[in-house]
Amino acid sequence: MSSEIEKLFTFVEKLVDSDARKVFEALYEAGEELSEADIATKTGLKLNVVRRALNSMAEKGLVVYRRQKHPQKNKLVFYWRINYEGLPSIIESRKRAAHEKLRTLLEKEESVHYYVCPRDGTRYTFEEALDHEFICPRCGSMLVLDEERELRIQILKQYIKMLEDELGGAKAS
Repeated sequence: MSSEIEKLFTFVEKLVDSDARKVFEALYEAGEELSEADIATKTGLKLNVVRRALNSMAEKGLVVYRRQKHPQKNKLVFYWRINYEGLPSIIESRKRAAHEKLRTLLEKEESVHYYVCPRDGTRYTFEEALDHEFICPRCGSMLVLDEERELRIQILKQYIKMLEDELGGAKAS
């Protein structure tokens, strides 16, 4: 399995859950429409779990379905497939949202100085630290200036650059 496909499966798992990943993998491997019952058989998941995963993925636009009346049972059968046409825009919109969140975090990280509790790692703004007289309200330890601030800023900038490169250099979302 290629790393791109594995990334797609991981994306589905993070966006929905591990059951959805299994369902998505079954649809991918089949390469065609599958009924809910077929998916349940292929994945070993219960039918209600399959339906929940499919509905969650459909809400996010990852899969689409068509309904067809079953000839003998006189009930509707849903046939599901991956929404290949919509996947690129879904992935791009998630990247744009992540890009915006990272830019917001970067702006905050660059504009605010934090103090941290050496015991539990809780971070406090300068104002919060001042209010507590630079003593951790949880454990009573002396708060120290966050020395990892520059590293955090550098990491955020790297992730932002990576997303901008993937989005075609779009600096603003």
